[in-house]
Parts: sequence; structure tokens; C-alpha cells
Amino acid sequence: MSALSQTDLTKVATETAETFIDNYYTTLSTTSSRNNIASYYIPPIAGSTPSRNLPIINYNGDVTNDPQAFQAKYSEMPWAYYDVQSLNSQIINPALDPEIAKSGRKREMEKNVSIGVQVSGYVRLNERKDGEMRGFSEEFVLVPNKEKGRDWLIQMQNFRFVV
Repeated sequence: MSALSQTDLTKVATETAETFIDNYYTTLSTTSSRNNIASYYIPPIAGSTPSRNLPIINYNGDVTNDPQAFQAKYSEMPWAYYDVQSLNSQIINPALDPEIAKSGRKREMEKNVSIGVQVSGYVRLNERKDGEMRGFSEEFVLVPNKEKGRDWLIQMQNFRFVV
């Protein structure tokens, strides 16, 4: 088999993004699950300079490369409910590993991509039913997990409240 078709790539990006986002925002919204936030990120990788360290986690202007530190900080935040209104996904790199791309095995090729995901919606802080809804926008770069656990991990994230 040759490279994945555009239809295949679109399907992979869409299905992956939908499943990932449902799980991720459920974890953020469930106080008892917040101790699992770090498991959504790639393990820290040192870059050639500190600005190239991965993952890049930018949460409303606060940047870190440490998933555990982000998890600890997020766990201190008030309860939050996320209501996703818009989700857009796109394959960024259709062949992360050229050798896998050459294999022609569709299942392996579907997990050999990076995916850009854009999300927008509303978040309710503090009050479960009556709190003010604030707009948010978030972007992710998802990469396949080569270890056991989650299928896809966050390599880069940029969250912003919308005024």
C-alpha cells in the first residue's frame, strides 16, 4: 500500500481529535481525575536550548515544559466545566518516521502522523450550573504514544481565555 489517502488522513485527524478532546476535557472537569493530567503529555525532552524543550504547555500565558508541574498547578484551580463549541483538526506531518511510511501497513501509518487540533468553546469556573461562562481557545499538537497508555499525547498546547 502507498501513502494514506487524503480521506484516510482526514478521518484519522478527525476521529483522533474528537476522542482525545472528549477524554482530556472530561479529565480537566472531574476533580478526582485531575491527578491524571500529566499522562496526557509526552515525557519531557530537553532541546538544544531551553526554548526548544518539549512539551510546550502554555496555559493562559504561563509556560512550562513539565507536565507534572502543570498538573500540580491545575489541581489547585477551582472546579471547571468545558463546553466545546468548535473542533478543527489537521494532519501536520503525514510521516513522522519514514521507515514506517515505507512499510505500507495502514494501521501503522495511521499512527505515524502528528495532528494539529484547534478547539474553542466556553468554560464555567467555580459554579457547576450557574457560574459565568468564559470563552476559551486552545490549540494542541498531538503525537502518537510509543509506550503503553494513551494512544496520543500532547507535544504542544496553547490555552487562552477569550475576552
